Amino acid sequence: MKDEEAKNHPHLLMLDEFDGEIDGELKYQKVLYKYRVNALEEEDWGFTRERWGPTDPGFTEIMQSLDDLDLTELDKDDRIHIFWLTEGGKEVAGGLKRGLSKLDPGFKPRIQTILGIAESDKDRPGSDIVGDEVIQEAKEETEQSQV
Repeated sequence: MKDEEAKNHPHLLMLDEFDGEIDGELKYQKVLYKYRVNALEEEDWGFTRERWGPTDPGFTEIMQSLDDLDLTELDKDDRIHIFWLTEGGKEVAGGLKRGLSKLDPGFKPRIQTILGIAESDKDRPGSDIVGDEVIQEAKEETEQSQV
């Protein structure tokens, strides 16, 4: 993620690979962290160690930008936030995948990482994902530190 615009790609692509729906900010944040660690982009994308583990401090702003562009929607169902990909968001995600696969030689391993995370975590609640080793390792750090 070499520029500000690129920071939006994993958020949108992850939501697309989760069939356009992620139930809960906890789950969304943790799968993004797993992506960041597995895609070896630690230097380019900082997470902060919070009570429930690693958190992307720019998450709310990025999601609001995607919502403002009508690429995503947010439903608040009782205490959980449900993130949806709109039809426009699906088209943009598809275009990103097609374009980046041709233009960026590093894209294939990144999308494969997203696909693997989606395959393993799509049907798991965020409370289970928090127990994953990579999340637990981050939780061993001091609160408010960069992970």
